[in-house]
Amino acid sequence: MLALWAGLCSLGCRPESEPMGAGTGSDTDTGSDTDFSEVPDPAFLNPALGDFLVASTQHVPKDIVVQKITLGNTQLLIDGQTAGTLGPGSALGELTGDRLRIFLHGALALGTHTLQLASLTPDGPRFSAALTMNVGAPDDPLPQVWTELDPEPRDVGDALLASGAAPDLLLGVVSGGLDPTLRLYRADEGAWADTPVLETTLKGYVPEVMSLGPGIAAIVLPPAPGSDGAIVRVAYRRGMPGDAIVTRDLTISPEPNIGPLQTAVDLSADLFRDAEFAALGRPFLLGDVLLTEFLAADDAETAHPGDRGIAHVRRSSDRSSWAAPERVSTAKPLDLDALGPALSLPQLSLGASISVRLGQRVTGLLTLSDAGAALISEPGEEIDLSPGAPAVLTTITSNLGARTVAAVTPDRGVGLAFLGTSGKPKNTAVTVPADKLPDARITAQPAAGVLLGYSAFLLPYGDAAPVHLVLGDGMRTYVLPLVDPEPLSCRAVVLMPSLGGNLDAPAVPLACLQGSGSLRVGVLKASLADP
Repeated sequence: MLALWAGLCSLGCRPESEPMGAGTGSDTDTGSDTDFSEVPDPAFLNPALGDFLVASTQHVPKDIVVQKITLGNTQLLIDGQTAGTLGPGSALGELTGDRLRIFLHGALALGTHTLQLASLTPDGPRFSAALTMNVGAPDDPLPQVWTELDPEPRDVGDALLASGAAPDLLLGVVSGGLDPTLRLYRADEGAWADTPVLETTLKGYVPEVMSLGPGIAAIVLPPAPGSDGAIVRVAYRRGMPGDAIVTRDLTISPEPNIGPLQTAVDLSADLFRDAEFAALGRPFLLGDVLLTEFLAADDAETAHPGDRGIAHVRRSSDRSSWAAPERVSTAKPLDLDALGPALSLPQLSLGASISVRLGQRVTGLLTLSDAGAALISEPGEEIDLSPGAPAVLTTITSNLGARTVAAVTPDRGVGLAFLGTSGKPKNTAVTVPADKLPDARITAQPAAGVLLGYSAFLLPYGDAAPVHLVLGDGMRTYVLPLVDPEPLSCRAVVLMPSLGGNLDAPAVPLACLQGSGSLRVGVLKASLADP
């Protein structure tokens, strides 16, 4: 109770001269003046007691009737943790004098959550009764799914990448060969722009075949203080077997400018000093921090826990150079590998966190603290996902601590883990039946999204088979080949981070790199009736 009281006071107990939410980064400040002596006990009206049910695919807000709310004071507690006062701009929901609205985007974890209201007084918080939210699997029929592509190719390349959050979404087209290049397209009103915003060379770039994705990362950086310039940072793996990660900053406005190529980390770093064999893997960018998977084995013939790790490299405050790389640490020697993208549905971000596997068995998320430290979070209950085998992970995070993780292995294995990090989730891992998938290898990283509340992963097979869509509902998986109005054959496919799949007429922008290398853009659509 003392910890909860401290958490509530961190948002609500402030000097009279300091408004609610000041200094916390909170978006819930209403600017109201509260007379604590007259604060009533908040209450739920409908339902007033007990529990209620939502489907794991629910993607419309959940409304609950409330009363005796003190605006700017009353907070929502979810699973014992404060979610704040849910004022204007909150990504979690809205709390008014008579309604609590909880935003939901589907892809929820099965299990239970507790909801409670708390208003602060000088004598301590006043609580409502607690409600229990039960999240269960849906009974609705599966949607019909199809794709529509623009008739003309947009570009030509060998690999695709996507990153960022609106309005700074990026689609990258990689062309290999003797002079590899990267062309980047920005999002324009919910679709990919017709022309690239920039093109840059990738001198020395060598793809990492086992990663299923290009060894390249790109993000739009936030403007430097006092500047309105837009800068794109590109990082890529150079050499064989991955001897360096190099970066370049490119100014795209107000005046184009190409910055110097800089080495962020290479095998001469102290991090690899005692390794008999070392190699760098695929880079990821989180703001002014670069992370990359590496192998550093003291004995090249015999694997040991901790041989596989993640290098963490910080950019200097003036963005002129990179600091010495550090290893992302664990409490005991433990492999960290299988880095992959993570899509956040509440923030519509592809790149705010990174999928990671711990000990070659447990899936987690790697994020940065406000101070820039690397943090790894994992579900409280360990659920193995393709243990021991080389794998590529792709994660979807949703409301109420839900995570859906897809793991792809080189032997065509595909598994989904349905996980929760809040409340009492029913964590489980499911292997997609091999007879539901093509007898062919997946050719690129799965593309992640949400479709009518289902978690959705697109699996490309090149010319060997059409793209297959794997839907998840928190308990089961469903496999749908994309063959309407004609088979969608892609060597690589990406989905734009979007909630367009949850609209009444679902449509998610996609990009498909065909076997010939032609880039086609279009939309993934769905309906509960025949198209």
